[in-house]
Amino acid sequence: MKNQYLHIKSKELNFKAKLLWDDAPETCDAILKILPLTGKLMQTRWSGFGVWIDLGEVEIDEVPFENHSIYLAKGEIMFYPGFESMKEIVIPYDKVAFASKAGLHPANHFATIEDLSDISELGRRVIEEGLQPVIFDIK
Repeated sequence: MKNQYLHIKSKELNFKAKLLWDDAPETCDAILKILPLTGKLMQTRWSGFGVWIDLGEVEIDEVPFENHSIYLAKGEIMFYPGFESMKEIVIPYDKVAFASKAGLHPANHFATIEDLSDISELGRRVIEEGLQPVIFDIK
């Protein structure tokens, strides 16, 4: 499991993210159980330069905070367990301070995108074109 990768596809953009089993084992396990996951990416409302998918209708295991932070870097994929707001996965395409209308929240960093060459394009599309289709899977 140590070298397992999450694959993210939005139209022709493809991203490969290394799962951080040593740092966020319960989060990685919970995410794997809901794959494949399809939905729509949208621009973060409160957090800065990131896209997110709402997991509101998805049955996902409860997980504790682990490897958590409020401040996210480009390509650090985060899961927010929904303690103060809705459950979601966030993909920063630049700096993010994870928040909702209730304020700042820590989220679990569970995977990191390895090749960031198209991540800004993903952000541009969400801003300029609106919702973007996404598929999360393990290959």
